[in-house]
Amino acid sequence: MRFFSRAPVHIAYKWRVTIVIALGMIMSIMDSTIVNIAIPQMQHAFGANLHDLQWVVTIYMLTQAAVIPSAPYLNAIFGGKRVYLWTLTAFLLGSLLCGFAWNLPSLIFFRLLQGIGGGILLPIVMILQYQVFPREERGMATSVMGMAMMVAPTLGPVLGGYLVSSFGWQWAFFINLPLGIVAVILAQKTLQPTPPQIRTRFDIFGFLTAAAGSAIVVYAVSTIVSGATSIENVLLLLGGLVLLCTFVIIELLKTRSGQKPLLDLRRFRDRAFTCSTLTQIIVFFIWFGVLFLIPIYLQTLHRETAIQAGLIQGALALAPLAILPFGGKLADRLGPRPIVMVGLLVLACAFALMMTLALNTPIWMIVGFLFLLGCQGGLTNQIPVSALSQIKKEEEQEIANASTLLAVLRAAAAPLGVAIFASFVQNRSQYYMESLSRQGIAGAVLQPQSILFAMHESFLSASVLALVAFAVMAFVPRRKKSQDRQQAFSSEKSVLLSRKRA
Repeated sequence: MRFFSRAPVHIAYKWRVTIVIALGMIMSIMDSTIVNIAIPQMQHAFGANLHDLQWVVTIYMLTQAAVIPSAPYLNAIFGGKRVYLWTLTAFLLGSLLCGFAWNLPSLIFFRLLQGIGGGILLPIVMILQYQVFPREERGMATSVMGMAMMVAPTLGPVLGGYLVSSFGWQWAFFINLPLGIVAVILAQKTLQPTPPQIRTRFDIFGFLTAAAGSAIVVYAVSTIVSGATSIENVLLLLGGLVLLCTFVIIELLKTRSGQKPLLDLRRFRDRAFTCSTLTQIIVFFIWFGVLFLIPIYLQTLHRETAIQAGLIQGALALAPLAILPFGGKLADRLGPRPIVMVGLLVLACAFALMMTLALNTPIWMIVGFLFLLGCQGGLTNQIPVSALSQIKKEEEQEIANASTLLAVLRAAAAPLGVAIFASFVQNRSQYYMESLSRQGIAGAVLQPQSILFAMHESFLSASVLALVAFAVMAFVPRRKKSQDRQQAFSSEKSVLLSRKRA
């Protein structure tokens, strides 16, 4: 006699898509956190200074920013499933090559190749997710994705600290292979192929001017900030800005003539998108700049091992795990604007507190600061929801264009933040070494104290910029009452449907 029957568990397609694409994002984010942990060991292995070593992180992000604009074109021609699988495979091959790098230049080159796959992966994930979720459910969907992605920065530093300490910095890249293979297999079985859209010509001139302009600006700015203010570097910066202006002109002319631009800049007519995107740029700039400095503080200044530094950095991811579900629900109910603004205030306070860090700060205090810093992630991750809040689910091409534009700009802000913060600390630490030497301070404490003072200035700058982002976010339009009524109607409708099914 049968007392129990097992009914098959049915998971809606939109949630299956979320699970599959989250695996790819977890792999990409985990790679970034593990590479940051490995930076001090790479510095020792290659005998490089901070300004040169930051290119291991910067070139990857810069390549991402360069290739992201090709995502809508590739999505339209080949479909999201194919592009997602191809980018995952390219990322895995790049990771394998990085692990076999024999010197710093070869590692930087292989990171460039890895960034090609990782760059296109970012907007494709956003496109796939936003296409299967209606507008009134995107806040919760973003939070669920955010919770999954918080696993990466939680496990990444701990796992990376163990692997780097036990087997070397190469395993910061080899660890991607098993998870990536699983992600490829699941994506092949789960994702539904999408039919190709109308074929259009690829905007090669727009692509080249944007890629070259971004690379030149990041290189010139990082060089100038490090103290090399020669006329050649200034002219190089101006040349990069001219290329970016040329890119904008090309895109506007293509749009007016009815051709398909690389990036549709008309989205900036939407005030919610413009202000949210500017806020996202500032957040990514300061977040990745400071994130690059934290492992250096822990391992070089505070004398922690890679494993200990990884465990301490795990505090950055613990807070968002608890906050993300509530942040998503509140964003769906109140709109993303107030949630993001609270997160920006938390971010500014956390950076201000980090200015009190010393060479002998107790571990519990460092963990507390990083925990507070991580809290903002559960709130500011609603910025993309705010940016796309005026776009309907049915407007698939608008979703693709806006997602790509947002991904490009924040991907360009991240390497710029790393380059400027690293070069700034390098330059200011030299100033403090000379200043402290004149005051009679010498010995083993001179260099660590000089670097620490330079980091304090960078934390102050980050705190001020977080407040600037808060002011910008205040210009995002408040959600209208009609949207609230639509949200209430959608919620009531979903409840009635669930009762009928029951």
